[in-house]
Amino acid sequence: MNSAVTTLRILVRLSGLILIILGIIYWTGHALGLIPVHMVIGLLLAVCLWLLAILGVKAHVSGGFVALVAEWALVMVVFGAVQARLMVGSAHWVIQVLHLLVGIAALGLGDQLGMRLSRAAYQAQ
Repeated sequence: MNSAVTTLRILVRLSGLILIILGIIYWTGHALGLIPVHMVIGLLLAVCLWLLAILGVKAHVSGGFVALVAEWALVMVVFGAVQARLMVGSAHWVIQVLHLLVGIAALGLGDQLGMRLSRAAYQAQ
């Protein structure tokens, strides 16, 4: 399980970095044709979070925290999919900031769950 957790933590961090870079590029009005790439990588991040949550259940990590991570990944996917239609116009920047915050929170939750899984695996040895 340790190698799976390590791999998923790396994927969470790498996908998060790519998503933030792409998001900044879009926010400045460039490379808008790559938005589908951003969406696919965001989905990859969500899948990694769900896989970490499954491992968290198997490792008996706090059920509430595991549920939060799994639900947050779903919120992230849904919010990302509909955000272009929310508060269209001059106030859309508010949605963009919320989108960024939801994503950053997802990265933090994924990393925290990964740390808890690594700690649980270490204690099981």
